[in-house]
Amino acid sequence: MSLAADAPRAHFGLIGFFFGVVALLAAAIMTSGILMPETQQSIGTSIGEIARDIKAAATGAFTESAAPPEPGPFDPTKLLAIVTPVLAAIAVILGGVSVYREEPTSLPKLAIGFGLGAVAMQYVFWMALLICGAVIVTAIISNMDSIFDI
Repeated sequence: MSLAADAPRAHFGLIGFFFGVVALLAAAIMTSGILMPETQQSIGTSIGEIARDIKAAATGAFTESAAPPEPGPFDPTKLLAIVTPVLAAIAVILGGVSVYREEPTSLPKLAIGFGLGAVAMQYVFWMALLICGAVIVTAIISNMDSIFDI
């Protein structure tokens, strides 16, 4: 029989660890595009349509009433974009509670690390998309003279 007091089990740390792992998996699935619906057109066609819309807006074609756009297929990445930070926040909070309660294992640190890693992964993904989008729009605007055939 030991004289040391029994250490509490890492209940909050374990639950936070699982939330962190699920958040990290959700972020990885979102960034990989596995659940994206199949595109009906090529990237070049999409960029051409963006250029056409910019040209139509510049020439004033939108003065008459336009028909509402048709809804597209269900996109689970929108759901993952909301669920990932929520799961990550739960993991970080549970890891913090576990650290506060001084639960003995490294699970609280892993829960906090996975939660923050999922948020960082999602942030870096969206920043990369914003930078690529800005580059594409800049290229379209710089080539507007050839689009207008001036």
